[in-house]
Amino acid sequence: MNFYGIEIDEGLYRHLLEYLSDSEIDALFRSITTPPPRYYIRVNTAKTTPQELLKRLNSRGISIYRDEFFDDALWTPVEGPFQIPDAKKKVVVDKKAAESVMLGADLYAPGVIKTERIKKGEEVNIVADNGKVVAYGVAASDSEEIMKTRQGLFVKVEKSLYKTPKIRELPEYRDGLFYSQSLPAIAVGHVVRFLNAATAIDLNAAPGGKTTHLAQMGIRVTAVDRSRPKIAKMNSEITRLGLTAHVDILLHDSRYLDRDFPRLKAHVALVDPPCTDLGVRPKLYHKATLETAKTLAKYQLQFLKTALKLAPYVVYSTCTVTYVENEEVIRKAKAEPLDAGLTIGAPGWGCPECRRFLPHIHNTPGFFLALIRRSA
Repeated sequence: MNFYGIEIDEGLYRHLLEYLSDSEIDALFRSITTPPPRYYIRVNTAKTTPQELLKRLNSRGISIYRDEFFDDALWTPVEGPFQIPDAKKKVVVDKKAAESVMLGADLYAPGVIKTERIKKGEEVNIVADNGKVVAYGVAASDSEEIMKTRQGLFVKVEKSLYKTPKIRELPEYRDGLFYSQSLPAIAVGHVVRFLNAATAIDLNAAPGGKTTHLAQMGIRVTAVDRSRPKIAKMNSEITRLGLTAHVDILLHDSRYLDRDFPRLKAHVALVDPPCTDLGVRPKLYHKATLETAKTLAKYQLQFLKTALKLAPYVVYSTCTVTYVENEEVIRKAKAEPLDAGLTIGAPGWGCPECRRFLPHIHNTPGFFLALIRRSA
């Protein structure tokens, strides 16, 4: 079954029908093919204040506003969709690059799949690997050089499907004054703050959003990931934000932390495991099946059970919308769901203490969040 480029099998469709109507499923998938109307950044309160950052960004001509719920969250409106001008030359890019470029980001060499022969200064259309034109721009380098070195800026984007400020080009970004993060992900940090935790273990830490949020609150975090390249990128982010004194990085498969590091304990643990990603926005296309969701749920449960051995409280979150990867994982963990202290989102499906964010209702990415306590 295909909903606006989002392909799911009959099993997953029937799974969703247990909790949503057919029209709601249609609206949900239509929503995730577009960006949320607000683009969020999290203020790094270890370096600046929301008021000061707001003032600085406004002085650069960026329309940015305080969030109504979280004191360290700012947002800027997402504009579009726009008509993309035609260019004679085309560059085909991968899905990840296309979904970034369609929001106004410039195109860098690693995202290029193939390109016509292009000279610096020529007009270019950037095309996703499914054929959708996502932006128009001007080549900043010759294609021959880009394909040879696979490094550097290739196309300076001038018109994209949607528009957000190019925040990574700002001095405030370079100086570590903020971190790009969705509203539901920012909510995770505030749930931990609600607990007054002093120490935390982040079992799925890369790329570092939740780890650095806790660190800027003064919480000591052990950040764990099994991927060396992801650890390296996360370490760069932690350094940019000036939070190295609050984070200990551990390269390890966190499903086995209790076995391999028996003394490792904390007040709270975070679990944000791999999932079907059915809430991530915007998506040009995506595929998911019920069998994939069930397989991932087994994996997710492993992380969650380990987390409950490391800390009395766990915040579990995913960027997907299936019941089997969310409420059912919580139920199988046999832990006690607690009120997370949030007023945004909606109650979980059969778990009133859990929080769900549905794209077609809350204008956010699809997201699930639960605070649970280890059973006595």
